[in-house]
Amino acid sequence: MMAISTRVYNDQAMSTLNRITGDIQNIQSKIATGRNILKASDDPAISTKISFTKDQKVMLERYNANINMSKNRLEQAETAMGTSVNILQRIYELTIQARNDTNNLADRQSIGLEVKNLRDQMLSLANTRDANGQYIFAGYKVETQPYVEDKTTGKVVHHGDSGVHTLQISRNQRIPTSLNGADVFLRVPHDKGVENMFSMLDDIVAKLELGKMDDDFIDKMDSSVRHFSLQQTKIGATINRSDMQKEVNDRQLLLMDQDISNLEDADIAKLVTDLQAKLVSRNAAQQAFVKIAQDNLFNYLR
Repeated sequence: MMAISTRVYNDQAMSTLNRITGDIQNIQSKIATGRNILKASDDPAISTKISFTKDQKVMLERYNANINMSKNRLEQAETAMGTSVNILQRIYELTIQARNDTNNLADRQSIGLEVKNLRDQMLSLANTRDANGQYIFAGYKVETQPYVEDKTTGKVVHHGDSGVHTLQISRNQRIPTSLNGADVFLRVPHDKGVENMFSMLDDIVAKLELGKMDDDFIDKMDSSVRHFSLQQTKIGATINRSDMQKEVNDRQLLLMDQDISNLEDADIAKLVTDLQAKLVSRNAAQQAFVKIAQDNLFNYLR
């Protein structure tokens, strides 16, 4: 009976020591990592919440990356529209100047040369590329130059499409990364309908080469300036919208980081106190175990 009791006590004592030792190692690991949850089994409910919050954070970070990507393209498109407005404003001024009856054939031909150069600049802007070398106003055909001058006719031919890329910036919002290039350059509205911008400019140049200028062209250029100004405004509004959404996303990310920290980060001061208590418990258990073992040995020898 004495042998059985001693064995049972020894087993219980070793189990207690092993448990306390395991607790000490766990506390030490938490102190070393600074984390309160080392594995999901430590607290399944909290671990599930941490995992969900981290997944939501990854999604928000992806939205912010989309905002940055779209904003880069939109800013380039906005710059192109702003420059286009300046160019068209200059052409508008030149058509008014050319309409003056004091101009002779040579004067109007000289103005025509300037308009031709400005038209070529518009063509370059229509083929603007982003940082990745993709054409901003090509629609979905981002690898294809959208506006090409035919070497035989001199006319600008459209090789893009009317697609508009969009990116997700929140759970329920998508924004365009550019404008419909065909709407911008090929469907310029005026009093008599819509017209291809490049055809319009080519007609102006041709008229000036003949030493003439009509009021219709002046009106069309005035409408063109307003059209491109509207496109610039549209882009600016989209950029503002993306900036506001990024602020919302950033605030949510900050709150998520705080939530994760509150759930995951260890209270080091408390852990140190718990560790000290566990060390005291382990030392007491070891001393008790050794004393009982010595007493049993003494009784056996006696």
